[in-house]
Amino acid sequence: MLLLITVVGWGISWPFLKIALTEIPPWTFRGLIAPAAAILVFGIGALLKYDLGRPTGQWREISLAALLNITFWHIFSAFGIKLLGGGQASIIAYTMPLWAVLFSTWLIGETLTLARMAGLGVGMAGLAVLVSGEVGILASSPLGALFMLTAACAWGAGTTLQKKVKWKISPVSLVGWQLLIGGLPITITAFFIDAGSWEPVSTAAVFSTIFVLVYPIILCWFAWFTIVDQVPVAVSTVSILAVPALGVGSSVLVLGEAIGWREIASLLLICTAIVLVLKPNKSAKTYSD
Repeated sequence: MLLLITVVGWGISWPFLKIALTEIPPWTFRGLIAPAAAILVFGIGALLKYDLGRPTGQWREISLAALLNITFWHIFSAFGIKLLGGGQASIIAYTMPLWAVLFSTWLIGETLTLARMAGLGVGMAGLAVLVSGEVGILASSPLGALFMLTAACAWGAGTTLQKKVKWKISPVSLVGWQLLIGGLPITITAFFIDAGSWEPVSTAAVFSTIFVLVYPIILCWFAWFTIVDQVPVAVSTVSILAVPALGVGSSVLVLGEAIGWREIASLLLICTAIVLVLKPNKSAKTYSD
């Protein structure tokens, strides 16, 4: 049930992100979301009596993780979603495991197996299908594709960094501190960049912002950490394959976005790639530097 709650929450969030970012400037939207989420995470964590200690001696590591996972991800994904369709943005975003594999090979020294090499190739093919051609994303919104790809790479690097560091704080505290450290620069920047352009927004944009804050960010993160503690890593990570599929489907239903052969082919290729890169290594033959 927790896995279902998480996958559905992350999957259906994309059209609501699109609705909110159509009216609310990206800096303002993310500047509201991240610090508010940090306050709620710490508040709920305290209520449930989680360990909410400070990252003493690890401020540099958690600041870098926050820069990648929160600051870069939130800003670049916000601008990417604003320029792309919700379904297209979700497909590019969930190339993250592919980049995490590359970063883990470089930063952690994990071996690059034949299956992972094949996965990277299939994933690149899926991305190429989505962005190429006269009607591909590179023709219609090259900047949006670049923003979303940068966000996915930052998330992959941040995920690798979190795996590399032996944290001395609880997972809930780790999320709360990252949201706070990574979100405050966005909030401060929003005051300087967007203060003169703030205008009233529709009820739909307000609802979408509250929905994204409460369900995909707060509830799903708490559910996700519980899942990670209770099931094997392979189960929890492969389950995210359903997220871009739901992102495409919900964008069609909520926003009326068109879905063509490019989106379908790209989605299938990228999901196949993620299965390959997350496949447990049962062979002794590996490829590494």
